[in-house]
Amino acid sequence: MQFSATQQDLGSAIHDGLSKLFDVSRYLNFPFTIEEAARYFLPRTNLTAEELGSLLGTNDFADLKFTIKDGYMLTSHSQSLSSRFQREQMSAAKLASAASFAQLLTRLVPFIRTIAVTGSVAYGSADKWDDVDLFIVTERKRLWLSTFWMLLQIRLYKALGLRAAYLLPFCLSYLHDEDGFSRETRRSRASPLFARELLKAKPVAGTEKYRRILEENKWVAEFYSKPYEETLRLLKNGTDAGAKRRTAFPWPQSILLAWAEGMSYVLLSRYLRARAYITNLRLRSQGKHLRAFEPNISPASCVYTSNFYHWLNSLWGT
Repeated sequence: MQFSATQQDLGSAIHDGLSKLFDVSRYLNFPFTIEEAARYFLPRTNLTAEELGSLLGTNDFADLKFTIKDGYMLTSHSQSLSSRFQREQMSAAKLASAASFAQLLTRLVPFIRTIAVTGSVAYGSADKWDDVDLFIVTERKRLWLSTFWMLLQIRLYKALGLRAAYLLPFCLSYLHDEDGFSRETRRSRASPLFARELLKAKPVAGTEKYRRILEENKWVAEFYSKPYEETLRLLKNGTDAGAKRRTAFPWPQSILLAWAEGMSYVLLSRYLRARAYITNLRLRSQGKHLRAFEPNISPASCVYTSNFYHWLNSLWGT
């Protein structure tokens, strides 16, 4: 193998990354595969699953108490392949539910450019009552008007009971307009965690826009070159659905929309902060401190950053 760093530095980086993965896997009670570890949790190493598997059998990694079984890396006796498969099936059902909902949203809300699923559903590790975290980018200066209609649709979708309740906990956890997302990517260019989140997200509407987002952020390949290339290839070969760019509105309508956008921001930003405060009180009273979150709200963005994400960022951040 050819590496730009010394073998000693590389071995130390791999060991450090696997140690972090061990802690996360044990907390989630979810075993990752050797291939997943090599592709997404060891940035800049470009290891194959076979190469990583060989390294795990050496004395240099004996202190990491992974139990290797059928290509999976178990970290405790409570983990099993059957429980992982059950979570994968639950994640697939939630992803299908999100895809159906995303197609409805893009028909009813004309300013959405792309919708993707992130979090535990995207990683295939979701439990029955885990949220379905949605990452949405809207046209510039149309974020809050879009959010108003999206919240109404979520309420209506749940009220109608078209699907089982555990398939409907949609969470608008990562919202930007195009300007807000551009600023976010500029701030996060040095973060392997942010790069991994982009690659692991599952676009369910506006796939073409999501592909362009990845193409515009080639720095992601600095951390995960093989997954970056493969993800782009899959997106190019896929079919796009919904979230097309709309034509410009006449100026009287544009003025009305700008006013509605401003009013939506004023009202919804206060409402979402209040709801976040109440939700965090409940989560902390239940001992779910890592699930508590901070709402980061501005005219161009609405992002819920959980304590769990802060922990991951301390491991794989800048």
